[in-house]
Amino acid sequence: MKKPKKRNISEESYWKTSTDIMAGVLLVILLVLMLLLLYLTQMKKEDYTGNDRDKGNSTYSGYETQPTTMTGNHNYDGQYTTPTQPRKNGSSGGGGETTPVVTIPEFQNPDEGHDKTAVLVSVVDEETKNVIKKSGILFELYASKDTTGGLQKLHTYYPEKIEYKQYKTTEDGTFYLPEKIKSGWYSFHNLVAPPGYGLAEDFNFEITESLDWPEPYLVKIPMSPSKNKIYLNNIDKTTKKQVGNETYEVYAAEDIVTLDGTVRYKSGQKVDTIKCNGQGTGSSKMLYLGKYYLLQKGADQFYALHQEQIPVQIKLTDTEKKNAITIENEKTRFAVTLKDEYSGEAIKDAVYSITDKGKLTTSDNGSILITDLEKDKTYNVKLESVPEPYRISNADLSFTVDKQGYISGKVNGASEQTAYMLRLYVDIKDVIFKNSVSSTGFTLYDSNQKVVDEWDAVGEAHIVEGLKPGAYTLKQDNQSSGVTITMKDQGGLHKYESTVWTLWDTILTITAVVALGLIVFLIVRIIRVRRKKKANENKEIHS
Repeated sequence: MKKPKKRNISEESYWKTSTDIMAGVLLVILLVLMLLLLYLTQMKKEDYTGNDRDKGNSTYSGYETQPTTMTGNHNYDGQYTTPTQPRKNGSSGGGGETTPVVTIPEFQNPDEGHDKTAVLVSVVDEETKNVIKKSGILFELYASKDTTGGLQKLHTYYPEKIEYKQYKTTEDGTFYLPEKIKSGWYSFHNLVAPPGYGLAEDFNFEITESLDWPEPYLVKIPMSPSKNKIYLNNIDKTTKKQVGNETYEVYAAEDIVTLDGTVRYKSGQKVDTIKCNGQGTGSSKMLYLGKYYLLQKGADQFYALHQEQIPVQIKLTDTEKKNAITIENEKTRFAVTLKDEYSGEAIKDAVYSITDKGKLTTSDNGSILITDLEKDKTYNVKLESVPEPYRISNADLSFTVDKQGYISGKVNGASEQTAYMLRLYVDIKDVIFKNSVSSTGFTLYDSNQKVVDEWDAVGEAHIVEGLKPGAYTLKQDNQSSGVTITMKDQGGLHKYESTVWTLWDTILTITAVVALGLIVFLIVRIIRVRRKKKANENKEIHS
């Protein structure tokens, strides 16, 4: 067995020394890399002001303070908007209670430095200070307290440089300026307002400090909600003349809500009272735009209150002269119509007496119209006289006007009355068929044997009108004797019906008798023939 060969001690020492040197170098390099990585990590966590970036939702590059995530809406019509989303943040520079939570816009501007400030704009209701969450509210930016300082044209730089002259809100009612601006005075000029709001006045603000995107300078631009008045014009429905001294209560017909989410009036809430002057015109206080309704609570003398709601919509364009609401007011009226009890024809020249109104005469259509009626009062109406030969048949009537000017729930009350005249209804019929006779003359005489009426029967009844109470005689074809008819003074139609023997009745009777005789003769003849025939048959059988 061979002995192992001894290793050279000097050779082993050489390789050991080289290995130690290389391990040391690698260790140094690893340590440097770790220190460099730690340094870079620390740089990403801190900005140049030392603020914590973790408050924002964007990621940042190592260049200045520029975000690297593209989030802005770059409109090539020269307008700029930025989307918003919830983010807790403190306010800085702009004042106010709450900073809108916004996704920071993306652009890269190599000229930005520590002497510039990021600006976030929020549009708020002037009264409530709540954000008006509406997109498309448009502004321009000027570099002074007024619009003489020059329009500011700002830019975005990624992926290409774009210039903006106008800036509009997102659906959250906010927007970022697309790039930081230098210290100094600025003014926002409103070009387009949201629905229900007027254009904002030029809003001035001063930049005095450098602020970065996570905590920008907050500008809150107040906008005043639009309001207008309800203008009323009252006229008479019939004459179209002005009517004064009306009172109306104004109620919200729906929840009146502005864009900031504030319920200004609840549906059904009373919001104002309008008292019109002697000329019938009046207006409400300034009210928010929306739908309302009016309830009339007071009317001029002799006029009835409106019982139904009067719908009204307040618009921004309404003005007192052009869009006043015309309300037609009706006087309380009561009409009485007098008609013939039998024919239904109007009776003119009849005279009525009315409480506190004196006497009124019926017109050609047989009616009177009672107007200028006081509220909460009862009126009596009496028929005083009727033209001859009419007679009064109806009792007196009355009606009451209530406190609101209504008669039995209506503005226009009405009643129909009748008067009568004595009429004789004469109907003479034949005995057999009971048809009204024809070709027969009749004459009616009064008690003095004076002819009142005469007529020829034409197959229908005849009516004699305008008779007076008393006895009358009806004669046929100037016969010496007639029938006495007594007319009493009472309403309704007096009827006289009778039968007479006419020529046709005679002819018909003779014809019937002859026909009956022939029938009897034939029957007797037939019976005799049958008996004779039967007797002959019996005779033949026996023989």
